[in-house]
Amino acid sequence: MKILSIRQAMQAAMSGSLALGAVTAIGAQADTALDEIVVTAQFREERLQDTPIAISAFSGENLEVKGLTNVTDLDAYVPNTVIQPLGAGWGATLAAYIRGVGLGDNILSFEPGVPIYVDDVYMGRPQGSIFDLLDLERVEVLRGPQGTLFGKNAVGGTVRLISQKPQGDGTGRAEVTIGSRNRLDARGSFDISLIADKLFARFSASSKQQDGYFRVLDYECVNGAGTLGPGGPGFPNYPGVKLGSVVSPGQSCVVDTLGDEDVQSARGALRWLINDRVEFNVIGDITIQNQKGPSDKYTIMDGTNPLNAGWSAVVASQVYGPGIAYDDRFLTDSNFTNYSRYDDPHNQRAYPNINNLNHWGVSGTLEWKLSDSVNLKSVTAYREFENTFGRDSDGSPLLIDATYDDNRHRQFSQEVQLTGAITRLDWALGAFYYDAHDSNRGHSSLYPNFIYQQDAFDRQDTTNWAVFGQGTFHLTDKFSVTGGVRYTDDQKDATIYRAGYDGTVAIDNQFVPLSATHTDYTAVLEYKFTDALMTYAKYATGFKGGGFSPRPSNELQTEPFEPEELKTFEIGAKSELMDRRVRLNGAFFLSDYINQQTFAQQLDSSGANWFREVNAGKAQIWGLEAELTASPVDNLTIEASLGYVNYELTDNEGNELLFEGDSCGGERCYSPRTPEFTGALGVQYSFATMGGTLTPRLDLTYTSKVYYTTNNGCLTTTSDLGCGVYGAQDALTLLNGRITWANQDQDWQVALYGRNLTDKEYFNGKLSLVGFFGREQGNVASPREVGVTVSKSFR
Repeated sequence: MKILSIRQAMQAAMSGSLALGAVTAIGAQADTALDEIVVTAQFREERLQDTPIAISAFSGENLEVKGLTNVTDLDAYVPNTVIQPLGAGWGATLAAYIRGVGLGDNILSFEPGVPIYVDDVYMGRPQGSIFDLLDLERVEVLRGPQGTLFGKNAVGGTVRLISQKPQGDGTGRAEVTIGSRNRLDARGSFDISLIADKLFARFSASSKQQDGYFRVLDYECVNGAGTLGPGGPGFPNYPGVKLGSVVSPGQSCVVDTLGDEDVQSARGALRWLINDRVEFNVIGDITIQNQKGPSDKYTIMDGTNPLNAGWSAVVASQVYGPGIAYDDRFLTDSNFTNYSRYDDPHNQRAYPNINNLNHWGVSGTLEWKLSDSVNLKSVTAYREFENTFGRDSDGSPLLIDATYDDNRHRQFSQEVQLTGAITRLDWALGAFYYDAHDSNRGHSSLYPNFIYQQDAFDRQDTTNWAVFGQGTFHLTDKFSVTGGVRYTDDQKDATIYRAGYDGTVAIDNQFVPLSATHTDYTAVLEYKFTDALMTYAKYATGFKGGGFSPRPSNELQTEPFEPEELKTFEIGAKSELMDRRVRLNGAFFLSDYINQQTFAQQLDSSGANWFREVNAGKAQIWGLEAELTASPVDNLTIEASLGYVNYELTDNEGNELLFEGDSCGGERCYSPRTPEFTGALGVQYSFATMGGTLTPRLDLTYTSKVYYTTNNGCLTTTSDLGCGVYGAQDALTLLNGRITWANQDQDWQVALYGRNLTDKEYFNGKLSLVGFFGREQGNVASPREVGVTVSKSFR
């Protein structure tokens, strides 16, 4: 059977020799076997089936067929993986979890537990990492700790985006999509030769626009003028409660929206073939996002909560008039509406409804074949982003909790890899350097005139360096042994400032230094029973650096948290059956999670509320994973995946406010964003018709109950709500569909698509603050969407 690289497979697909949409491209060869995907997860090209890593690989063609357009779509077919936008309070931030390990915040001292790599460049922050899947050769999702080759933050796994390299072949592609809520997307790419056989260029661009699916309503327009009083004494310029607008009779009560999309991105690449041994690639990309905030739906507003009742009695009656209180009158009857406001009657501060991002970067990659068996690769990169966003965090026209953030990041990274082979040994050596500066500037109002109104300015400098090595010794043609080690030195120096709106300084540029060193290991035993069956046993470690607790309001709350560590034992098998018409891969893993970093809401020693990050002691995680790709008959493709995770907290080290024993509201405690079961099934069949090929496809995905907070039950509360399970999304099944027609030359395609075809209402995430604030809010996912995509390929 012929083995194809991803690029060769895609070129074959464009010429019509491959059927659309296999995870590993399905060849129109005589034996109709599944062709192999070549991956580089171990810094060398090798068959996916020969790589002793739990890895899911997607070709660019497969991403298109499934309708996957940005990084948050990738989890659909990756077992035990959740990748979602984090929500309104965190800007353009990615929450990625694999096997119960990840990160659900955007504070500058936090590190991604599942980092994104773009063309071998490490993205140092999860903020700004919701990338468009534009002009990619392939995507690799590696599960489990990758601490040896990919560094300290790859404790849960790694997502690698590999772009198309310029070929100088004069090819190109243009695509337009129109759909629900005035969606209008356009993307295109073209590849040219600047100097024959020497210098090539490739350019691609994307524009995505769509109206918001979430509506912000004027409370008095919906419920009647004067329903919140005429305005209290001392506030003559604030008559009643409006959302910054005056809604006249007969006009719509919708005064704003959330959940829209307005993103433009572009990428340019130059490839210089210096000689037959040396190649240099320069890549630049930019993303510009100018849109409103993500959806922010409030599901619980408990007026009997002591903070809500106290603030209502002391402050609301003065600002808004007698009898005004924060309670469930502000809960709307739809998951897609609220009564938020974005101005401040107390302090005249602005909290604009925006989520804007400017993110760009450039990298240079030198690949030098030093000899027939030794290769040098150097990747030098610089990246920078600015993300500004505002939020009303109480969902009512009574401004109780609002924030505005201006977050900035710049990073320089350098990695050198030396790889080679000596008789039976494949080896890799390398060094990595990372230098970054981050700043978070903003202001926030939390129960104004009752708790605090603060200006904030946090800065942090990070320096990280590492050296690593890994080798695979092929003892026989069937039996191989791999060993790897990485030493990491990490230094963070943070400066924290807080001051009240009246100028009173609460934290006066407090210096918080953090340092850590760590050594990670990998050991693998691999045995090939046949060319179609490989098994492996693997031990790997990973760690994530510490930081200071998020959003401190006084000096007591700058206490740092420690690094976390994961040790995983894994056994797996990769097989091909039925004359390579069926590919079935599976793995079992058992992980010891030490000092798990997780969010908690507690009181500091002064009795003030504290949103802190703590180390949760020890946990044990075990699970199963399976992936199937099959072409049992010609033109039929079946893809499936299944994952199971069992999480058990084994030593809580006295954090009773974090977990209460092993019961969260009467249910087992789970790590955030870690469903017990995940599954997917996709089926497509191609047949000749209408002068071309018609390919209908259905994709079904399943996720069991997901908890979004650490203390899954509310633990204790003095409100009328009692204790229950909050901050969770119930089990969910989603159905997507696509029907694609391609002409005989395969250069024109028309696709009708549908996402969330059954119009399920569900949440991408929740923030449950029931125990302290009597509130719960969530990021409602988008409703059903249908549309059509037309594309044209040029050769």
